[in-house]
Parts: sequence; structure tokens; C-alpha cells
Amino acid sequence: MNAQIQMSDSNNSVAWKPDVAKIVADLAPVLNQLEQQRLTALGKRKTGGLVAAVIAGAGLLIGLLVSQAEPGAGLFTIFGAIVIALIAYMAIQGSATKEYLRQFKHQAFKEAARLVAPGIHYLPDSMVGMNQFKRSHLFNSRIDRYHGEDCFHGKVGETEILLSELHVERKETTTDSKGRSQTRWVTVFQGIYLIADFNKAFHSWVLVEPDVAEANFGWLGRKLQGLSGDLVRLENPEFERAFKIRAGDQVEARYLLTPDFQERLLRLRNTWPKGLSAAFIDSQMHLAIPKRENWFEPNLHQPANQTHQLKMFLEQLVILLYIPEVLDLNTRIWTK
Repeated sequence: MNAQIQMSDSNNSVAWKPDVAKIVADLAPVLNQLEQQRLTALGKRKTGGLVAAVIAGAGLLIGLLVSQAEPGAGLFTIFGAIVIALIAYMAIQGSATKEYLRQFKHQAFKEAARLVAPGIHYLPDSMVGMNQFKRSHLFNSRIDRYHGEDCFHGKVGETEILLSELHVERKETTTDSKGRSQTRWVTVFQGIYLIADFNKAFHSWVLVEPDVAEANFGWLGRKLQGLSGDLVRLENPEFERAFKIRAGDQVEARYLLTPDFQERLLRLRNTWPKGLSAAFIDSQMHLAIPKRENWFEPNLHQPANQTHQLKMFLEQLVILLYIPEVLDLNTRIWTK
């Protein structure tokens, strides 16, 4: 099971313009070794494919012979051979492929992250803990399955951050009129979840969520939202259209969500196609950015010692590490 970690202290900062060519040159011994592992993994895939083809072909031939004597038995033989062929293929190539991808993350990606952002630690098999995820109250759904990977933690400038990819699900079971039950998994959240030390001290809570009601129902949705006693109205009409704001303290909400910060949060929201949600609690900001794409993944079919994979990894990393700059979290003019 993947580890779940807490935020820790660091005193380093981030360099924002990685020289990918230099990093590839610095990591050349590691990348060349990984390239040999990649070629071995590809060879085992071919071997697995040949073994599977032989098993499936033999099963087909035997099935045809059996079907001449007993038609029904031939189909079972062919089906069984296909299943065995698939199992053989996965057994032969699966472990080598999985180990190569794991080593690429732990050796190449981890070292590249250290070179670009010395204050950031990359833990490929770790994630933001479930208790931290629940603490934000952005997603009050039941959680039945909680997965995550690609965790980064440390300091960006003066701001302590913790982030990872998460996939959070709940199980739903329905029963039809004939008593037949069907189970499906529903995604509660999938994407990047980031926790950052906020640059203002506060004691209450604030939730900034996509304004689904007003977007779908216009003025009626706005009226229905007004029935909630914790709703906060702000002066920025664009921010109001984009988000629904709830808070335990109206004054503190305005103290946190200044006009400048609203503009910055809107700018950040506009860079992500599926929007975002934010929670302010325990002097921290929780940011949930939905996305389905799986980031920080090496590609078995691309040479390990070429620049493309590290370039993609570093571009994705810098996008996330730049969030504290976009939100101006490193400005420390308030006493916490």
C-alpha cells in the first residue's frame, strides 16, 4: 500500500527554469543503465507475446480437433487456452515492465526533481493522507477506496507545501425491481491535491467551491444558495459567478479573500479545464484540482536516455510548484 505522509520542514527554495539538456547530461550514467532495463523489459514483452501466441495457437488447434468429436467441448478448450495465454503473457512481461517504470521514477525522476527544486522531496509511492484530505470538508462523501501516488513535499520559497495525485472513490450498490443488485465505483475526486501553508493566520474556515447552482440555474440557483447561513457574498462579479463561498466567519473570509487574491485564484482556475476548489482551515490552504490525466509517468516505448521524458516530468512539476507564486503565498507581511 502507498505511504501517507505529513508536511515537514525545509529551508530550501526552487529554481524555476530547468536546463533539461544539462540534467540529462548529469544523469547520463543512470539513464543509460535504465535504457538497458527498458530494452530488457521490451524483450520480455516480445517473449511473452510469442509464448502467448503459441499457447493460443495450440489451444485453437486442439479445440478444432476436439470439436469434430464433441462440438461444445472444443469451444471450452479454445477459451481456456486464450485465458492461459493471457496469464502467461502478463506473468512474463509484467514484472519486468513494472520494475523498469518504478526504477525510472525512483532514480531518474527523483534526482531530476532534486536538481531543479532542492527544497522539494519526491516520493513516487506516497500520497496526501486520507485524514488530511477529509479535513478540508471539500468532499463530504463516503470514501470506500483511496489511492494516490507521486507525492512532493517541502518548501517553495517561504511556503511549505504537500501535494500528490489522488483518486478517491465510493461504492454504490443499486437493486432493481427483480432483486438483482449492481455495484459501481463513483469517483469522489481525481486529480492533484495540494496543501500549502497560508501566509495569514486565521481561526475559522472558508470553502471556495465551483458555483454549480448559479451556473446551471442562474438567479434561482443564487437564491437557493442564499438560504444557507454561511454563504459569503463578495464584490467581484466574476469571482461570484465562478465560485460559491461559504465560511464560519464572514469578516475572516474577507480578510483571506482580498480582491487581489480573488483575481489570482481566478487566474489559476482559468489554467485548469475542470476548475478547482479551495479550503482554508488550520492556517493552511487546501487546493483540489480535478484532472484525469496521469502525470509523472515514464513511457516504456521511449528511450530512457533521451530528453523527452524528463522534459515532460519537469514541465508538469514546475506547473505545480509555481502555484504558490501565482497565489503570492510567499509574501510574508502578516504575522502568523
